[in-house]
Amino acid sequence: MNKYWQQAQQWWSDRTDQEQRLLTLLAPVLVIGLFYWAVWSPIANGLDQAERAVQAERVALGQIKDNANRYVSLQRDSGPRPGGGNLSQVASRTAATKGLTIARMQPQGDKLQLWLDDTRFETLMGWLAELQQQQGVTVEALDITAANDPGLIQVRRLLLARP
Repeated sequence: MNKYWQQAQQWWSDRTDQEQRLLTLLAPVLVIGLFYWAVWSPIANGLDQAERAVQAERVALGQIKDNANRYVSLQRDSGPRPGGGNLSQVASRTAATKGLTIARMQPQGDKLQLWLDDTRFETLMGWLAELQQQQGVTVEALDITAANDPGLIQVRRLLLARP
């Protein structure tokens, strides 16, 4: 280290008085410039990026809150469903009005699994459309096969749910 210090002193003494004054005046400018570009500028840029990220997250949060409020108001506005009752009661009542025969019914938590005897495909689709549009029931799974009689189907598995 001492060797480098001696070399720096030798280099300084080799400079003219005018060069030494000029270097003395430029040294603080150089130090300030290095501080700005090496320390201050990266910190300021990082803060700007963080502020932009926070603002973007605030916008996203506002959109989520708006969507949640809209969802809650739609749920509130939909009111009670016509006919009421639990899922098995709704399925039995509406199937009877369409002339469908439910062979077996098995509740599965908040869902209902059904098996239907021979029926016409159009009748089944009309019943499912009524369940969805008027009762708010969704079809989660449907497994059908052709029945022995032409034009009829058998519902091997129908899984209904209310959202």
